[in-house]
Amino acid sequence: MRRRRAGVLMASWLAALPMPAFGQATPDEAKALAERAAAHMRAVGAQQAIADFSDPAGSYRDRNLFVVTYDPQRKVVSSVGVPAYLGRDATRFRDDDGKEFGKAIIATAETHGAGWVDYRMTNPASRKVERKSSYVIKVGDYILMVGAYRP
Repeated sequence: MRRRRAGVLMASWLAALPMPAFGQATPDEAKALAERAAAHMRAVGAQQAIADFSDPAGSYRDRNLFVVTYDPQRKVVSSVGVPAYLGRDATRFRDDDGKEFGKAIIATAETHGAGWVDYRMTNPASRKVERKSSYVIKVGDYILMVGAYRP
């Protein structure tokens, strides 16, 4: 029951967002932003990178793309596009089909170092549940990801 309420709240919040002005980004653009964010974190350290990723007017946000960061305890420490995720335990995330996508993201990062994870989520532009692909990268004890919707 609690998970369902959280999903309804998230869907309500997403439905209230304005439609992106410049269209939807592609998975290739999501991967490029994730790789740029990972390089930035390696260069400046986690604390500064997370601050940079959290700046809504910063260079780590592009249309509907933004960097989500899981800390070593697998709590969300950056998510400028969906602030409701901040501080939440990523191991508890489930999509609208019940897939434990938070655990899948963690497993991909820890097993492969980087890769794609697919799940379904409400797209704020269409206000429909759609397939989303996130490119995931492990940087030290942190996990970064950037996702794009797939029609």
